[in-house]
Amino acid sequence: MKKIRFGIIGIGSMGRQHLTDLQRNPNAEVIAVCARTESKVKKTQEEFGIPYGYTDLDEMLRNPELDALVIATGADAHKEACLAALKAKKHIFCEKPLAKTVEDCEEIEKAVDENPDLCFTVGFMRRFDPSYAEAKQKIRAGEIGKPILFKGVSLDPASVLDAHLEGVKKGIYVPWFIEMGSHDADLARWFLEGDPVESFATGDAYVCTGLAAYNDYDNGFSLTKFNNDSTAFIQVGRTATCSHVESEIVGTKGTIRVNSVPRKNYLSSFTDAGYVEECQESFIARWGDAFAGEMNDFVDCVLTGRKPETTAHDGTMSLKFCLQLHQAYLDGKK
Repeated sequence: MKKIRFGIIGIGSMGRQHLTDLQRNPNAEVIAVCARTESKVKKTQEEFGIPYGYTDLDEMLRNPELDALVIATGADAHKEACLAALKAKKHIFCEKPLAKTVEDCEEIEKAVDENPDLCFTVGFMRRFDPSYAEAKQKIRAGEIGKPILFKGVSLDPASVLDAHLEGVKKGIYVPWFIEMGSHDADLARWFLEGDPVESFATGDAYVCTGLAAYNDYDNGFSLTKFNNDSTAFIQVGRTATCSHVESEIVGTKGTIRVNSVPRKNYLSSFTDAGYVEECQESFIARWGDAFAGEMNDFVDCVLTGRKPETTAHDGTMSLKFCLQLHQAYLDGKK
């Protein structure tokens, strides 16, 4: 079977994660990497045995061996990369968020619609976590009736706060309802099968008070009404003791909960300290299977011509929802 030959632009933590997952897929091959810093490109080439390295995306896209592109840059560079890759007739896997503005998202959507023969997807990897995928299957099978409430909680450990504040000052990070909330926004739309209408949000910079100067917060809480009369509660935070993501979908005939306790493994200890279950230490530890699953699914889509379930429109709507939550937070502060 033919291998899909990939190029990756952006070789930070997510770019390297996708690179590793693609190298483990027998139907894929990473033949090129691209980043602004030449020394970083050469180091990655040597480490992973990649034949081509570039500091210019257009030059990489002119490589006739390339079939598909993984875009793992910062969100501000997504639109340019997506449009260039679509023009070059490459299949695209784009990390979330799809872009920094709704207008940029819609421009990408339009270009994707104009290239129906190409596969395009956005990296909402939680859909590919085995537990979330099973939850969706049960909902589709009608096991909990009609979904009427989604509860999403996404918490980072407090250890990220100092570095995050510095990133906010430099414009690297966006407010937390947009950065972390994008995953829960996507899950809410996916599970409830509707779109947000109106939101209320509150919260504050309770611990990292310096975030307030940037209209940012270390904890946010929101409630949203959907156009099919379902409801989403989304909580985001950066003051937890570990990486903790949990979800609950309430239906008219039952409830599904995912990861209500963020267990590191199935080991329990009884010691002088009491009963202890270790928690998940990082988002990579929690979502490793999901990252691999989403990339394997994309490779299969390119090979078979099947369209990815997660679309450019999902990327646009997730950002719209997140911006709505952030605006509701700002309105609540007035």
